[in-house]
Amino acid sequence: MAQLVSSKNLLFSSRPLAVGVIADSAALEHFTSLDAAARSALCDVAELRLDQLQLPVVDLRARLAGNETPLLLTSRHPAEGGQGPEDPVARAAMIEPLLDLATLIDLELQSAMQMQSTIAKARAAGVPVLGSFHDFQATPSDDVLLGAVNFAQQAGLEAVKFATYLNTQDDLIRLMRLAGGTHRLRLSVMGMGPWGRVSRLVLAKSGSLLNYGFIGASNAPGQWPVARLKELLSEL
Repeated sequence: MAQLVSSKNLLFSSRPLAVGVIADSAALEHFTSLDAAARSALCDVAELRLDQLQLPVVDLRARLAGNETPLLLTSRHPAEGGQGPEDPVARAAMIEPLLDLATLIDLELQSAMQMQSTIAKARAAGVPVLGSFHDFQATPSDDVLLGAVNFAQQAGLEAVKFATYLNTQDDLIRLMRLAGGTHRLRLSVMGMGPWGRVSRLVLAKSGSLLNYGFIGASNAPGQWPVARLKELLSEL
């Protein structure tokens, strides 16, 4: 029997999970048109890119009424590929009213100390916080990557997401070492660029927990359609 994914066991999953990114109204409409079984077949977790959807809370709640698929809420800083406001308070204001719907929330590592209030509210609501790290030009050194993991732990986060650009095979090997290492926090690790699609399978096999694919249109270089990604992950 397939392992069920819930807010209580998501970060303890023994298998790699497929995250379907909902980044525009068309993707949201498609997702919400599906019944529970079809949503479950599509992805393990659905990420709501609140910064790109730009929908009122009331509208989102109405569209997601009765949803059973675990939700990851994200309002991304523009410096890390998002369309959210630079002000962390304004980004927090997009996430906090929906905490009761969330299985997980995503905050940039660079904003973690500024968003301690949001982290505390999420913890009080029983919602783990993922700290994200993006580099759209290169893959940093081992020291930088491990330093980010240590910082996330100090900031009170439960998991870390790395998305870096792969220029060479050595970059991919560096991410494989990261994903396959022993850490106190769960890691999600993925590459972007020409090596992106290959990396998402190799890194899932190496230990990456959350592995992102798109619903509708891709919003990052190297992504798989999430339904195909979920199918491939089941075969690893």
